[in-house]
Amino acid sequence: MLEEVNSHRNIIDYIFLLRIMKFSKSGLIKLFQIPTMEISRLKSLNKEFLTKILLTKKKSNLEYFNKISKLYDFNPNEEEYSELEKLVKYCIQKNITIATPFDKNIPKLLQILQPGKRDLVFIKGQIIDKDLKSYSICGSRTPTKEAITKTRQIAELLAKYKFTLINGFAKGIDIEAFIGANAQNGRYIGVLASGVENVYPNENKQYVQSVIKNGALISQNLLWNRINKFALQMRNRFSAQLSLGSIFIEGNYRSGTIWQYKFAKEIMRPVFYLEPENWNHDNTHILKIVRDGGGIEIKNDLSNIKNIIEILEKEYSKRMESFND
Repeated sequence: MLEEVNSHRNIIDYIFLLRIMKFSKSGLIKLFQIPTMEISRLKSLNKEFLTKILLTKKKSNLEYFNKISKLYDFNPNEEEYSELEKLVKYCIQKNITIATPFDKNIPKLLQILQPGKRDLVFIKGQIIDKDLKSYSICGSRTPTKEAITKTRQIAELLAKYKFTLINGFAKGIDIEAFIGANAQNGRYIGVLASGVENVYPNENKQYVQSVIKNGALISQNLLWNRINKFALQMRNRFSAQLSLGSIFIEGNYRSGTIWQYKFAKEIMRPVFYLEPENWNHDNTHILKIVRDGGGIEIKNDLSNIKNIIEILEKEYSKRMESFND
């Protein structure tokens, strides 16, 4: 086991420098393109060069200059570093994959992100090439009965067309979509705002084994991290980035689903909304925003769902063309 941990030394060092020392991600990615790069090798590099590559303009204060100096006297026995060694050892034991921005063998689904946009990703389960044909369903944590029924129907149908469902594994619409896809043995990727070993919400832990049997739980946070507002937003960004398009099914004015919409629009991915039976319901707040922003309507009776599938198929063709170029 010690040999396996040592073989992951550059990953441990990268996580330590990124998440604990909080150095520039872009600078670290450049440094760790070298397969043998470790903290011990940084001592051989020019201090001025390290300062330039590891510090951003916003973080070029005395505290960060002192951190650069500490790299030359780095002690691998300090507690925070030892905890990361234990974390990586745990990942090896539990078959949890750690994908890094400098890893040349990351799943193709993660390769759709430009290197500078990639982040550390923990994967519990497996991401396969077929997951490039992906989409998202998201919405309210307190959906109406009608929304639950329609969500499951849409997810079941898209599973039949071999689309992988991606969403935040949240209470409500997210998990109802998973249940629908799973009924047709559809693949699923849950993007967590917490760590993959600290599943939130607690009631969704019952689905974990089903997820990793035919997909994966993934997170950009360390294994046992808890959720926070920033992590929830980053989860929605990640879900939107990995999806060919996002379908919105209910959401009130407090719903965090708005972030998925904003991020999907930001990267110019198609957005869809399910026509509600009653536009006066509180849960239509997000739907109105999507509609008014030019989103594509899915009829309440799902009579035009084949048109939505065609749009997603075209987006998938574009994605595959980019891999073949």
